[in-house]
This record gives sequence, structure tokens and C-alpha cells, in this order.
Amino acid sequence: MNESKVTVQTYIKGLIDLAIQLIAKPVDFFKTMPKSGGLLDPLLYVVMTALLGVVLSTIESFLTRGAGVHDLGMLAIWLIIVPVIAAILSFFVAAICFAIWTFTGSNESYETSYRCLAYMHVLMPITILLSFVPYLGLLGIAWWLYLMVIATREVHKISINPALLIFGIIAALSGLVYCSSVSSAINSKEHLKEFTKELQKIPGMNDMGNSGKR
Repeated sequence: MNESKVTVQTYIKGLIDLAIQLIAKPVDFFKTMPKSGGLLDPLLYVVMTALLGVVLSTIESFLTRGAGVHDLGMLAIWLIIVPVIAAILSFFVAAICFAIWTFTGSNESYETSYRCLAYMHVLMPITILLSFVPYLGLLGIAWWLYLMVIATREVHKISINPALLIFGIIAALSGLVYCSSVSSAINSKEHLKEFTKELQKIPGMNDMGNSGKR
């Protein structure tokens, strides 16, 4: 039992150390990243970062809207659904990036491409934290592009210019979608505030609210 506990703790610590190294020294990380060794470790990394992302998103939601029994129930559901979706999408996204890298001259395998993308999932919880401030999540997208350029150069050993162009377009489109969603959310909040103010101006609305408290 104790051996199992130590093994789990050691494994989690190893994943955390990977995240710290990728954040602090991305060039060294990709230079020394094993290009093979199976997909299990990077897949578990995707699952764990997805779980952390769900927890952070829930905290942000609780801070802005408050928590209820229904929200706690949804949290339990999302803790199951989101990691599964993240795992499935990770293979799909890695396949697209593998095709791009191969098209631009890389001779590396799909496994290598998957490992590059999987470890970059550390950006998911970081981007969620940044998104607590409107539009700051754009830094997460820019950071992803930076890591993709480094992985292209250090792991795939190819010219960064074609990959930078393709991944830059993807990052730009992602940024536009992100800005649009943030703008829509801000506008919705403003409309809700205006609607609430208009309701309060209606005669009798305040009295109805007070009578409900009695």
C-alpha cells in the first residue's frame, strides 16, 4: 500500500517537474524530450491537465456566479467528460500537426508529434487562469505558437518559416474566436445589467421582491 502510494506520488511529481521544465526552459525541454517510449505517459499528462482545467474553470464560475447543488453535480459530470474529450481530441490534433510537420519536411513519427502536443497541454490550465482577466487568454495562444516554433526547430529539425506560417494562421484564427467569445460574454453581462435596471424601474417590482421575503 505504501509502495503504491509512493509510486503514484513519484509519478505525479515527475509530471509536475515536466511542466515546470517546459514552462521555465522550453528549449532545453524539447531538446531532451524522448521521442519514443509509448503514448501512455503523454496521454495521462493530457488527462491530468484537463482535470486541472475543469477544477480551475469551476472555481472561476463559483467566484463569479456562486455555487449550488446543481453546479456541484455538473462538476462531477465534467470531471468525467472533459478528460475523455481531451484525450480523444489530443490524438486528432496531433494527427493534424503530424501532417503539417511531415509536409514541411519532418521525418519524425506520429508518436513524436503526439508527445510534443501532449506536453503542451500544460498551457490549458494556465490559459484558463489568464482568462480570469478578459482578453488575457490571448497570451496563452501566443505562448502555444512560441512552443510550436521551438518544437519545430528542436524536435523536428526543420525550418521554422513554413511551420510558423501555418501555425501562425491557426493561432490567429484561434485568437479571433477567443476575442469574439469574450466580447459576446461581456456584452451579455452588460445587457443583463441593463435589463435588471429596467425591471427595477417598473412600479411594484421592489414591493413584490420585499413581499416574497416576508
